[in-house]
Amino acid sequence: MNIDDIEREIDDAIDNEDFERASKLLEEREKLLKSMKNIPEELASRIIEKDKERMEKIKSMMKEVVNIVKKSDAFQKSLESYQKVHNNIYGKSWGRG
Repeated sequence: MNIDDIEREIDDAIDNEDFERASKLLEEREKLLKSMKNIPEELASRIIEKDKERMEKIKSMMKEVVNIVKKSDAFQKSLESYQKVHNNIYGKSWGRG
């Protein structure tokens, strides 16, 4: 696999949120780059720029995950509050008929 193929595969893995695969591809890319005697400046610049874009995309994905967790936490707290009210009114534990 050449650098361009690896770069496309990395983007596909990130798009599919397959970060384990993306990580393995990054390792493969690193080995390939280390095996090269001279890395063309254009290639290095392109990789650096693309990696910056990838980092921004991943940061955005992480923010979305944090938002989902916060919403889930708020929902869980609401359910717990409802359970306490239910237990106080009916004098029995939630879900125990």
